[in-house]
Amino acid sequence: MTETHSQKNCLAGKILRVDLTTQKTWTEDTLPYALKSLGGRGINSMIMVNEIPPGTRWDDPENLVCVGAGLLSGTIAPGACRVDISTINVFSGGKGSANVGGFFGPEMKYAGYDTIIISGKSPKPVYLYIRDAVVEIRDAAGLWGLTTFQAEDWLRETIGDPQIKTALIGPSGENRVRGSAVIVDASRAAGGSGVGCVMGDKKLKAIAVRGTGKIDVADPVRFMAAIAQCARQCAQEPNVVPMRKSLTNFYSNPDFEGWDRIMVVRNGQDEFWDRDKRIELMNQETGAPSMRKGMRACYVCPTGCSSYMEIDRGRYQGTRGEGFWVNTIMGHAARFDISDPEAVVHAWILTNELGLDTDYVSAGLAWVFECFEKGLITKADTDGLELSWGDGDALVEMIKKLAYRQGIGDLLADGVLEAARKIGGEAEYLLVHMKGQPSIEPFRVPKGWGLAVATSPIGGRHLRGSTQGSQRFGPRPRPGKFGATEYDDQAEGVYWQARTKELEDNLGICNYVGTWSGGNYLTPANFAELVSSAAGFDVTEHDLMDQYACVGRNLEKAFNTLLTDLGRKDDLPPERFRKEQVRSGPNKGFIADEDQYNRMLSEFYQLWGWDRETGLQTRSCLERLGLNDVADKLAARGRLIDQ
Repeated sequence: MTETHSQKNCLAGKILRVDLTTQKTWTEDTLPYALKSLGGRGINSMIMVNEIPPGTRWDDPENLVCVGAGLLSGTIAPGACRVDISTINVFSGGKGSANVGGFFGPEMKYAGYDTIIISGKSPKPVYLYIRDAVVEIRDAAGLWGLTTFQAEDWLRETIGDPQIKTALIGPSGENRVRGSAVIVDASRAAGGSGVGCVMGDKKLKAIAVRGTGKIDVADPVRFMAAIAQCARQCAQEPNVVPMRKSLTNFYSNPDFEGWDRIMVVRNGQDEFWDRDKRIELMNQETGAPSMRKGMRACYVCPTGCSSYMEIDRGRYQGTRGEGFWVNTIMGHAARFDISDPEAVVHAWILTNELGLDTDYVSAGLAWVFECFEKGLITKADTDGLELSWGDGDALVEMIKKLAYRQGIGDLLADGVLEAARKIGGEAEYLLVHMKGQPSIEPFRVPKGWGLAVATSPIGGRHLRGSTQGSQRFGPRPRPGKFGATEYDDQAEGVYWQARTKELEDNLGICNYVGTWSGGNYLTPANFAELVSSAAGFDVTEHDLMDQYACVGRNLEKAFNTLLTDLGRKDDLPPERFRKEQVRSGPNKGFIADEDQYNRMLSEFYQLWGWDRETGLQTRSCLERLGLNDVADKLAARGRLIDQ
């Protein structure tokens, strides 16, 4: 990496600091952070490691909510819209992070801010209003209690600007439900880690931002040449057309291989979903696709994969909103064995409207359904509600109970792992979770996918290295065996994909135009050219993959080690998947073999330069990355391998 940089670059230039306790705001320069960690999640991780001391809990005033736009967000780089929201994970006590698209990230940068760091707690509900240099902490009495859809309408009407961009919480976040998300632009969820719960704990209902500035690039001619190359690649990608029809378009074919690779049925009882139910859910004339009224795109996206849905018939007539994803099928459909398309679409949109993390709802409530099936809870616990597999109406009612802490929802709201321990019996065994966070992910069939989910520093999410998509990677094959069901050579692929996703989150580029989604989409070589021409400090593909990406992942790993006792045992798949085989279908008999997973773990740790046996970081690894101070912090806690 060349250390020189241009005065003109793609940074907005400032980090905005907000202390909700003192009601003070101030700024600092972004560049020193960007030179070390680019932007987005990388800057967030660096600030958290530097400023949150061991012993801090998620609900302490000292916890931070870090909102970081990607380095390239706000430019015309394809898919450069993403923003990372990081905080202490309400499930694990370690690193929490959720990434989201839309238009909020670019708007932050047009207002002049690359990152917003929120500390302290407000004694009453407030929202943060930002218009360029104007930053105000405003009373949110009129907002508190509103759904996410209502809250965005209220903000736009009250502020008097229909173009305002929002990141806000719903009733679930206000009620400090652990599985709460931050909803951006009333349509996209920053889910996972309970980021919405932390905002609710701080009494911060929303951030509303409007920017009238612009983003420069260091070398416009070189940058536009890089953009032209990216555009050519995206146009040649075979996945563009089906993704523009909807990410779920592939699943309109009941024999598509994805059905038998990533669907976990009835809370993990099986990983094969009945073909007739697939057809009922995805029928073009009567199923979920018939409710799709159009496709929408995030800022500067060359694909546009988001479905706008309307239910114009039946008991949920009038439901409308954006989003019907593969996760909808994995979670709200297969996990509950629900093939009723109206119920699935309504439940999904309701989840967003109430501000819940959809994966938490799917995994957590499917566990409740199985507890009911096995008699661990009864109608006396559910206020008379019968929780039967395939019953979409029951799912809808449970979503409401969870968001508003009604009845059993109050027990679940404080975390389903905690609820399982209170229920007792085999309840904890039945709960599918990683590092305390309920997970919808498969582990028994796609082994690289499972390894990535198991080792994710934020727990239970697949977008931290899960191998997916084409084996092609531009002109050369990708490392590892993408999508394969065997154990051999998986660690290398997950290591590669984890680093590319780190880069995408730091740059603000969506993985649906990045390395995850096809061989002609953007590559680390494209990233290097975009960064060099836009940011003004020259980087190579090697710099990005072996320095910046490794810094980011190691910062998250170190944060977990400093604040928690997470270790190797927490990087194994859920116990149920290590003991129970797939019951039916083409993958009958598959299991997450613990010995084989341990072998993959050792290989994975070694690739990162961590200790093979414990998974702890080594001094040599951290010092190579310039993280000497982090190594010293870990050594002081006795959690560093000194080699």
